[in-house]
Amino acid sequence: MSGRARRRLQIGTAVLTGTVALSAYAGVVGLVGGAISFGETINARLPYQSLFLAGMALLLVVAAPMTAAAVACLRDLHYARELVIGAGLLLVAWIAVELAFLKSYSWLHPTYLGLAMLVLISGWLLERAGPANSQSTASQHAEPQLRP
Repeated sequence: MSGRARRRLQIGTAVLTGTVALSAYAGVVGLVGGAISFGETINARLPYQSLFLAGMALLLVVAAPMTAAAVACLRDLHYARELVIGAGLLLVAWIAVELAFLKSYSWLHPTYLGLAMLVLISGWLLERAGPANSQSTASQHAEPQLRP
């Protein structure tokens, strides 16, 4: 994959993971601030019936990893693809755990499962594209040649 195509993939992945992160932050603010409530029945199914803890879990499991993945892609870090794949897997796990706890289904579940699949595919494509900065990293780390 050319450097330009790889960079477009990184930027697209950063936009995708950044968008998921922003929506997760909105959910965190809604849960912690009290603007989001699932109703008495579903709230009672949360650990300690706490919307605050649900918000903090969303922050740690979805928002922060997606943010790290977006930043790593924008900065062209060599471990960006691992962060992207990890963030995608955490989103899948979040949806599974959420369904297990809430025992309620929403249109958000398939939507975010689809987004998680796109994140995972993006991570896989980054993996196939090869190491980040392959040309610049090789030249930066080349041993100097001593001439007799």
